[in-house]
Amino acid sequence: MRIELTVTEAVELARAGGGLPPFVRTVTGEGDDVRVALDLREVPDPPSALRLAARLVPVVRVTLRLESFVAGTAVVAVEANAAGLPAHKLLGIAEGPLQAVLRSRGLPPDALHVLPGARVAVDAQALLAAAAADRLPGARLTDLAYADGTVRAEAVL
Repeated sequence: MRIELTVTEAVELARAGGGLPPFVRTVTGEGDDVRVALDLREVPDPPSALRLAARLVPVVRVTLRLESFVAGTAVVAVEANAAGLPAHKLLGIAEGPLQAVLRSRGLPPDALHVLPGARVAVDAQALLAAAAADRLPGARLTDLAYADGTVRAEAVL
């Protein structure tokens, strides 16, 4: 099965299903990049370093680029800017809050890990299996790509 969605369509589906956390303000697609604006003041139970960052620079703009998809895991390059300053070097402090969001939605928190070099590994297969276990047991994500503002996924049911 092949599924194609624009970023706008994917965001609409996520919002309708309650899948977007409150700190995600906007999500847009631009070429091969996904651009996200995050309001750090809305992150639930942030660690103290993130709380301090939110006081200094409440909104962070993030650019995401899918680097690879292998064996169900997507590796995403992250570039973040806060008030024009590079913030992706501080990505490590976001791992805990992001994992907490997954946990709060009944998803496996260990499906997301911050990697060296401002990259994030997302076990998309584990997230799909957890999210769709009751409706699509055994669903397997075989490919994931993003280009020209469109997410393309291939899955086996």
